[in-house]
Amino acid sequence: MKKFIVFLMLCAFLFSASLFKEEFDFSKYNNLEVQVFTSNKQNINFDNISVVDNGQGQIIYCNYDKYKDISSTIKNISGVTFIFEGNKNLYLDIIKKLNITLLENNYDNFVGYSNNFDGGVSYNGKKVNVQGYFNKGKIYIGTPLLLGSY
Repeated sequence: MKKFIVFLMLCAFLFSASLFKEEFDFSKYNNLEVQVFTSNKQNINFDNISVVDNGQGQIIYCNYDKYKDISSTIKNISGVTFIFEGNKNLYLDIIKKLNITLLENNYDNFVGYSNNFDGGVSYNGKKVNVQGYFNKGKIYIGTPLLLGSY
């Protein structure tokens, strides 16, 4: 399973330049954190962010307001993950609000496609651009896939 996840992460980094569209606003969710994944090292000069070199690029940890600034400024964004507090009902509500066509849906995770996101990667021969995960009161929504730890 770990090899498969690494494969999906690699696909996302290599084949996607997906950016989150502005139509859906995650800012209203509790304790929102945003992780922005880039496919190359860049000089990023924003206050109140953390940048980690992951060997293949960078992971930028920020809040939603900084994410909007960062996404319009830096190049080669390969993925974005939104993390916030919530319960299973909110998790299911997000799936509905994003109008996701589900390709896989297990109890606590899904893979699918939504017109609320650009780009995507191939997954079992179909285009996907959003993945979600619910665990211990945290909701993770990633585009085109969840990247990093969750």
